[in-house]
Amino acid sequence: MEEIPLQYLYKLNKSDIPRAAEVCARAFQNDPIMKEISNGKAGIDALYRIFAYILKTGMDIGQSYASSANLEGIALWEPNNVHKTFRQRIRHLSYLFQARNQLPLLTEMSRVDKISQSLRTKHAPAIYFHLALLAVNPEYQGHGIAGHLIRPMLDFMNQTGIPCYLETQSPENVSMYEHLGFKTLASQRISGTSQTIYGMLKNPDGKVS
Repeated sequence: MEEIPLQYLYKLNKSDIPRAAEVCARAFQNDPIMKEISNGKAGIDALYRIFAYILKTGMDIGQSYASSANLEGIALWEPNNVHKTFRQRIRHLSYLFQARNQLPLLTEMSRVDKISQSLRTKHAPAIYFHLALLAVNPEYQGHGIAGHLIRPMLDFMNQTGIPCYLETQSPENVSMYEHLGFKTLASQRISGTSQTIYGMLKNPDGKVS
């Protein structure tokens, strides 16, 4: 993926993944869906290994940014029309092997991801950028970090005419994304849980910052 220069943000590289995975693990430790699919057993170490895997594979085809070099928050963006090369697939298998002890939780997360993929297939446009991951360190939640991470990419998409698509399981986040110009396209209950996935789209219709 061609590098996207985003103002005011710090672009992550591979050496940042350990710190970024720690931020993600802390951000999702008390996430309701994570608690339900893990039966309350998703500890920091397990989540760290899983998010290290997600970041390694995601950054192979997309780009990840932080609010600053201090990594108060992390966003991972992936273009929907980029496919993994054979070499990347082999490399991703090695990443998966590193996270092999977390396979039960990874399997449950994969089940949830398949629901998300189904929503995208049915409702997302042909070309879009996907906000694959958004995580804010609990110490900085409620301080506008999420908006600070998202707005520069939305401005870039406005300039290039590309929509942005995302999923969230948080009704509170739905309101935040609506404030940024997203609209809910569809929702689906996650079987075996009390949670719902919302698919949301932001068309390139004007500046947001």
